[in-house]
Amino acid sequence: MSLRNKIFITFSLLLLLPLIIVGLVVQHIFISSKSEEVITKVENTIIQLNHNLDLMLEDASRSTITLLYNKELVNVLREYDMDTPENYKKYNHIQLLSLFLASITFNKDQIYGMHVFTNNGQLFSHMDNYRIEDHINLQEQEWYVKAKEQRGGWITYYDENPIYYKNNTEKYVSFLRLLRDPENQQELGVIRIDFSPEYLKEITQQLGSENWQISTAQNEPFMGSQSDHLLANCIKNQSWVENKKSGRMYLCVTHTSTKTGLKISNVIPKDYLYSEIKEFNSFLLLLIGFCLLISVLISYYLTNYLLKPLELLKMRISLFQKNKLSNSNHIQSKDEIVELRAAYDGMLFDIDYLVEEVYEISLRNSEAEYKALQSQMDPHFLFNTLESINMKAINNDQFEISDMIAQLGKLIRYRLKNEEQQIPLQEEIIFAKTYVSIMKNRLEDALDVYWQVEEEVVDHLVPKYIIQPLIENSVMHGYSNRVKRVEILVKVKMIGSALTISVSDNGSGIDDSGLLKIKESLKYSTLNNNDGENLTQHKNGIALVNINRRLRLIHGINSMLHISSKEGEGTEVEIIIRK
Repeated sequence: MSLRNKIFITFSLLLLLPLIIVGLVVQHIFISSKSEEVITKVENTIIQLNHNLDLMLEDASRSTITLLYNKELVNVLREYDMDTPENYKKYNHIQLLSLFLASITFNKDQIYGMHVFTNNGQLFSHMDNYRIEDHINLQEQEWYVKAKEQRGGWITYYDENPIYYKNNTEKYVSFLRLLRDPENQQELGVIRIDFSPEYLKEITQQLGSENWQISTAQNEPFMGSQSDHLLANCIKNQSWVENKKSGRMYLCVTHTSTKTGLKISNVIPKDYLYSEIKEFNSFLLLLIGFCLLISVLISYYLTNYLLKPLELLKMRISLFQKNKLSNSNHIQSKDEIVELRAAYDGMLFDIDYLVEEVYEISLRNSEAEYKALQSQMDPHFLFNTLESINMKAINNDQFEISDMIAQLGKLIRYRLKNEEQQIPLQEEIIFAKTYVSIMKNRLEDALDVYWQVEEEVVDHLVPKYIIQPLIENSVMHGYSNRVKRVEILVKVKMIGSALTISVSDNGSGIDDSGLLKIKESLKYSTLNNNDGENLTQHKNGIALVNINRRLRLIHGINSMLHISSKEGEGTEVEIIIRK
C-alpha cells in the first residue's frame, strides 16, 4: 500500500473512529434509558391502576359488611327464606333497605348499583322498579353459586348481561358476598355491588394499550382482552412474547396486588417501545454519514498537502541512488518540508564526499602494519552502520533518517580527527556510545547497553576501536530469533596495574567448534600474520584478531584479548592492557 493511501486511511480513521465510538456509546445509553423509561412508565400505570382497584374493592367490602351490623336489617332478611312466597314483599322492608343502600352509594361514582338478593330471590335495591326487576331465580345464577362457595368471602365477577336489569346492554364488574346471619351463620342471601362501566373505562384508559387484562387471584380473567393469546402467555414480568401470526414481539408487564390478589397484565408492541429509538438511530446514521463525507474531504486535502513535498523528496533520493543527482538544481521555498529536502540533499553530498575521503585516507595509512590493521575496520564498520541506517529508513519510511545520519557524522569525524595510535579511554567510550545510539534507533527496546566505568580510569590511554567492535559483535551476532532482547554490559576497571575492559552479552553464544577456531586464530595471529582469513563462518573473529594484534603491537605480549562463550547463554570478551 502506498504512503498516500496509508496517510489517507489514517486521517480518515482518526476523524471517524472517535465519532463512531461516541455514537455507539450514546446509542447504547439512549436505548437503555429510553427502554427503562417506557417500561417504568407502564409499570407505574399498572401499579396505580391496581391501587385504585384495591381501594374500590376495599370500600365495597366494608360496605357489604355494614349491613350485617344492623340488627333491624338482619331481621328483615330473616323473613325471606326459601319457604317465603315470591310475591311476598313488605313495603316498609323495601323502604328500609332502599334507604340503607342509597346511603352507602351516595356520592360514590364508582358504584352503579348495589343490590341485596334474599334466599327466595326477592331483590332489594336503591334503584326504582323501572330499571330493575322485582325478583329473580337466584338458584340458577352462576355468580350466586360462586359466592356460596366462598362461604362469606367476597369474589369479583364479570357479568356480560345481568338479568335483573331492564333494557340493559352494559357489561359489569361486580363485587359479591354471601350474607350470613351473625347469630347462627345461616344464609340470609347475597349482596352484590355493580361497578360503573364508565368509571372502570376511565381508570383503564391510562393503560394506553388494547392488549390488557385483569385477572383474579385464581388467575381467572374477568376484564380486558380475555381471548387474547398474548395475554395468556404473559406470565412473567418484563418478558417477551411473540405473536405467532404476525411474528411481532411484545413486552409483557404485569403486577399483582398484595391485598386483593388482582393481577393486571399489559403487552406493549416492540415497535411502540422502540419508536423513538428508531428515530434516534436514523438521525445518528445521518450524522455519521455526514461526518464521514467531511472526514474524507479533509483527509484528501491533508494527504495532498503533506505528501506533495515528500514525493519530491522521494524522487530526489531515488535520483541520488542512481547517481543522477545534479548539484545545479537549487530549491528555493519557505515550506519546511521542502527546506528539509534541500538540507537532506546537501547531507547526501557531504556523506558521499566524506566516504570518499575516508577511503583515500585509509589507503594512505597502509604504510604501517598498525595503520593497515586499523584501516581494515573502516569498511567493515561503515558497512554495518550504513546497513543499520538503511534498515531503519525502510522500516520507518525514512522519517528518522536525519537523526541517524547525524550520529553517523559523529562517527566519521571521530575517525578522521585523530590519527594517533592511542586516545584517552573517555573518547573511546563516547565513540562507542554514539554507535549504541544509532543501533538503539534501529532496535529500540530490543537493545540495552549498561556501563560500569571507574572514574579514575577515564584518562587512561588505549588503542582506538577496541570497545565499539566488541559491542557491534554482540549486537550483530547475539540477536536472533531466540534472543529477542539483547543486553550488553561494559565494565572498565583497574585490577592491580592492568586496565581490564570486558564486554558481555546475553546473546546466542558461539558453539564449541566455532569458539575453538576463534581462540586458535587469536593464539597464532601474531606469529603467523593471520588477520582472520580462515574465519569466514565467524565474522566476529575478524574484529577480535585485529584488536588482539594491535594490543600486542602497542603494549607487548603481556596485553591480550580473551573470549569465553556458551551456546544459548551469551559471550564475554575481556581485554587486558598492561604497561
